Amino acid sequence: MYEWLEERFTSGAKAMIKIKHFLDPVEVDDGARIWVEPWGLTADFRQWCQVNHLMCHLAPPRELCDWFENHPDGYEYFRAQYHEWLAKSSFKPALQQLAWTATRETLTLLHQGDDVELNSAMALYEFLAELEAYCPPDSPDL
Repeated sequence: MYEWLEERFTSGAKAMIKIKHFLDPVEVDDGARIWVEPWGLTADFRQWCQVNHLMCHLAPPRELCDWFENHPDGYEYFRAQYHEWLAKSSFKPALQQLAWTATRETLTLLHQGDDVELNSAMALYEFLAELEAYCPPDSPDL
């Protein structure tokens, strides 16, 4: 199992974002488990994988996912297009809130990709890490 972690220390507490394949084992310290693919999950599958939140609206557009699936060496292009789409989307305030939350509690972004390092959850994490720099330190009111 591959698990990628980014640790942050705020107010003496450890917070992080984990990146996991949705079939990786659930761990006690996963925090909120968030599905970040453009297609939903059935209720049974969601329960089996212990997915707390479906955030399909923050996932890459399906056309971009399809392109990346057919061009697995094209992660840099995929990530750039996804980040551009996120930056222009109406979801930027929600993304900033997610980035702020990740500085205070553990979140696990779940993907379905074959590559443990180059996938939609990692690309979203990278976008959130950039947004974090613009988050006020003490206020969830972004």
